[in-house]
Amino acid sequence: MSHDPLSLPDWITCLRSPKRNGGILYIVGTNHVADYKAEARVQKAIKELKPNLVMLELCKKRKHLLDSERAGPHRGGNCCAACMNICQLSLTGNGSVALLGYLMSQYLRRVGRESNTTPGKEFRAAAKEARRQRASLILGDRDFTITLMRIWARLGSLERIALCWKLFYGAYLDLGFNYYRKLSTEDSIGLMGEQFPGLLEPLVSERDAYMAHVLRYFVDQGETIVAVVGGAHVKGIQKKWKDNIDVQKLLTVPERGIVGRYSELSVVAILLAMLFYVVLLAFYR
Repeated sequence: MSHDPLSLPDWITCLRSPKRNGGILYIVGTNHVADYKAEARVQKAIKELKPNLVMLELCKKRKHLLDSERAGPHRGGNCCAACMNICQLSLTGNGSVALLGYLMSQYLRRVGRESNTTPGKEFRAAAKEARRQRASLILGDRDFTITLMRIWARLGSLERIALCWKLFYGAYLDLGFNYYRKLSTEDSIGLMGEQFPGLLEPLVSERDAYMAHVLRYFVDQGETIVAVVGGAHVKGIQKKWKDNIDVQKLLTVPERGIVGRYSELSVVAILLAMLFYVVLLAFYR
């Protein structure tokens, strides 16, 4: 694979530092749950481009995706543990965030299972190849909890219930194999963004800006980087590449008043009923 940007395959995007002695960034965009070529592509890019650094679209709280693939515990047990955790967190005002994150992860797990793929395979492949090439690994995404909190703050009470219901429905109810087989991460984000306009900015645009900031920091120091990110983020990182980004603003969690906290407890109570329903299904099948 040539390092010349004009000779690169179309699945690699090349960006350079605007600084005189800056480095270069190669972005490999993937579909997290249904890209059968992703593993081979990221390994090929890292092996042939030989970067100093490899950046993954993960944060410390999602680092578990780099673990070896293991069979998960019984679904009923998962639901019980999740419900207990959410109940405990709701007393501190974070139950909704735990619930939203849980439903998102279960939804993506279902899509991956039905399409015979495992979410995060491309990250494991990238980490393995980075070790082979002795490249340092960077977890360059914004903290997942902050993203969830900012999503929750942008939605009204009815939108929160509707979003969680859609995730719940996709995660636990039968939509048919063809639905999951044809669904890509970009399709899913686009469809939900049409129904929930407040979702796209914190879930996509803000993370584009955050990752662009992290990548620019290292590239401006002269580093050569291969970044492995979801395809939905590639254009956003390109667009924000030369922007002066206020990263502290992206890390701020909106404060809630007393009314907002009581409203959240009622929303969490409604959504917990959905998960208890799943527990009953799991144990009485």
